[in-house]
Amino acid sequence: MTTAHLALLVAVLVNGALVPSAPPATVVAGHVVGPAALVAQFVDRVDLRGETLAAQRAGRRCTARSVAHGDVALVQLAPLARCLGARLSWDGRAKTLSIAFATAVTIRPLPPFDPSAPRVAPTAVFTPEPAPPTPRVIDTGPPHPRRTAIPVIPSWPLATTSPRR
Repeated sequence: MTTAHLALLVAVLVNGALVPSAPPATVVAGHVVGPAALVAQFVDRVDLRGETLAAQRAGRRCTARSVAHGDVALVQLAPLARCLGARLSWDGRAKTLSIAFATAVTIRPLPPFDPSAPRVAPTAVFTPEPAPPTPRVIDTGPPHPRRTAIPVIPSWPLATTSPRR
């Protein structure tokens, strides 16, 4: 599975409830993959060690190979969900993967803001002062004559020479 062919964003439904994730699930090389954080929302326990993701739900323990995409571990969702006892269906038009477990599933929301998480120092933003207006020439005194000729079209008919009778 290569991460070079990220193409489609996918909605993941577990027992009819939308499972949000950041980053969202996508299709990579024809397989729906999602981050380990997405899997953690509908299983009891997730362990990620190196390239192996282990998920546990209702006494079943399954492992899947994960692929690092940047700083996020992506895992194929369908084989892992089938191993955990779910039925799956894919809607290609709506780009939706439906995962149905026989027992109820509590979807955990994404964690709220964590004040103890490491923070990035704010960056200084340079905002220049606006430039002063361009000084205008103030001319006092009598008006100067116009130097550009104004084209004039007379409003009366011009005399034309008519043939004599």
